[in-house]
Amino acid sequence: MGVPHPRALTDGAVNGWVALSRANNTRRNRLARICTFLRWCVRVGEADPALVEELQSRENPLRATPPIYGKLQGKYPARWLTYDEAYGALLGTCDGSEVGRRDELVLRLGLSGMRVAEITGLRVGQLRLEGEPTIEWIGKKRRPRRVAIGPGLLGLLTTYLRDYEVGLGRTLMPSDPVVCRQKPGGGAGRLSWGRPLKQPSSVAKLLQGHADAAGLGHMSPHDLRRTAAGILHRAVSADGAHFFDLLDIQKILGHANPATTMRSYIDPVENGVLNRAARVLD
Repeated sequence: MGVPHPRALTDGAVNGWVALSRANNTRRNRLARICTFLRWCVRVGEADPALVEELQSRENPLRATPPIYGKLQGKYPARWLTYDEAYGALLGTCDGSEVGRRDELVLRLGLSGMRVAEITGLRVGQLRLEGEPTIEWIGKKRRPRRVAIGPGLLGLLTTYLRDYEVGLGRTLMPSDPVVCRQKPGGGAGRLSWGRPLKQPSSVAKLLQGHADAAGLGHMSPHDLRRTAAGILHRAVSADGAHFFDLLDIQKILGHANPATTMRSYIDPVENGVLNRAARVLD
């Protein structure tokens, strides 16, 4: 803002800096940050309390900036693939090589609702393949997470882990990473078994390569979680009734608050709820 000291700030200068961004969420973040800083300055006697009151006043038009969910103002808004796009076109680009099976595993884990950090941090000891197959781990904010393994994912994991043991030449240990990186240089189609795929950017690059091959355009790793919610949201009976309600999807994605699920993950499709309600209430 080009001022030498917090006492030289005015509400016009601060609001002008906040309004430089056209993105709602950036404006809200800037205003919150500058107010936090100025409150600290007030406590140490380096800013005018009246300025903070003016910025936080209901009369400040920038305080009325609504939050935007689903990256609506981003260069690439949130994506929700259909079941055929996700499990047909996208997974169909994965071949039978070691890297192809690894890529399919990453995509399937993402489509089960796992976050990128949870996928890259997954360990063999967190796989429960006997009885009712599940994956269990400690997720965001130290909350226990659990995902049931379907037949397709179970078959893929069985083959992948068998190749993993052959590649290592030993029995897998609980601490071994599940998702391994690709061999550099001339090792096309081969994996460096036991060496984890650590970087989220590697998952983003992996996903975008398969999205391009499937003709799906730009996709971010988080779009796989959104797609999982969208597919469940679209799953309806013959009369249009949903198989999964908001709380079901919240539980599957591991959100602490159903509002997060509703605002950013539920596919905004027309579900005919008014017509179905009219038939029931007629």
